[in-house]
Amino acid sequence: MDYKRIFLIVIALFFAVGGNAWATHAMVGSGYGHTGPITTVSAATLQRGQVVFDLQTEFLKFDRFSGNRLLEFAQEDKDIHNVDYLQIYSLGISYGIADDTTVHARIPYVYRNDIQESEPPDEVHDHGDAKGIGDAAIHVHQRFIKIDNPNFEASLLAGLKIPTGKTSDKDIEGRKFEAEFQPGSGSWDPSLGVAVTKRADALSLDANLLYTLVTEGTQDTDLGDIFNYNVALSYQTIQKPVLLDLIIEANGIWRQKEEVDGKKDENSGGNIVFISPGIRCTVKDRLAAYLSLGLPVLQDLNGKQNDVSYRFLFGMSLVL
Repeated sequence: MDYKRIFLIVIALFFAVGGNAWATHAMVGSGYGHTGPITTVSAATLQRGQVVFDLQTEFLKFDRFSGNRLLEFAQEDKDIHNVDYLQIYSLGISYGIADDTTVHARIPYVYRNDIQESEPPDEVHDHGDAKGIGDAAIHVHQRFIKIDNPNFEASLLAGLKIPTGKTSDKDIEGRKFEAEFQPGSGSWDPSLGVAVTKRADALSLDANLLYTLVTEGTQDTDLGDIFNYNVALSYQTIQKPVLLDLIIEANGIWRQKEEVDGKKDENSGGNIVFISPGIRCTVKDRLAAYLSLGLPVLQDLNGKQNDVSYRFLFGMSLVL
């Protein structure tokens, strides 16, 4: 019996039982020694028995409404929220069950800063910060095509977000935050998608589609299905003594309108597309550091919502 393999799978499942937002989850597995994307999911899988640990922080800065604008919303009988920024710290682990099968698990800590709300007829309430352990996710990547010439791969992506996050966080007045601001969602959310990768010497072209079916969770709230669509071009400029990758991505995120007790929130959901330049530095095919800056080029949000000013992603990963 392969006790090492069983032990590592148990560790992966442990991290899977540990957020809800516009955030995406970069998946390790672009293939160490090869160039690859940061947010876009690669079709590459790890070698059998290979383990990768990944520490990551994602920061989204929002374009807040002014206090006067929130007061106007209240006078217009509109309940509109303000958020300064969202930060997600996460720990991930990836394990190569077989050369064509990789399992990924990630557990986040979610922090939303300075939440405000317009309250009709003429008030603006400060709620403070919402924070706590978020919902974990586990994904399996099953490669079903690998052609050495012309160096093409395709993988099926299947995942599940598990309701392990905190759903009882309270504001500065001791009242429970609404479901959309809780670190956890309270819902079981399956996802399914596909990823493709085409390499040519130092270049890699990657693309993926991933649809997440969001179910009803805490406070009778359905936060809305999510559709991620990404494409990335990466180029390895330096190969010795370190690997240096230059990356440009287009990252799209569509979210369905939120429903609370069966009633749709018209000020939720929509579509955002980021153009995301990035860089990765890898030492000895084992230790990598990466960063990506997402600049929104399309924001088609429903109703009145905070636009995203920018998204910043930074992480480090280690191959064992």
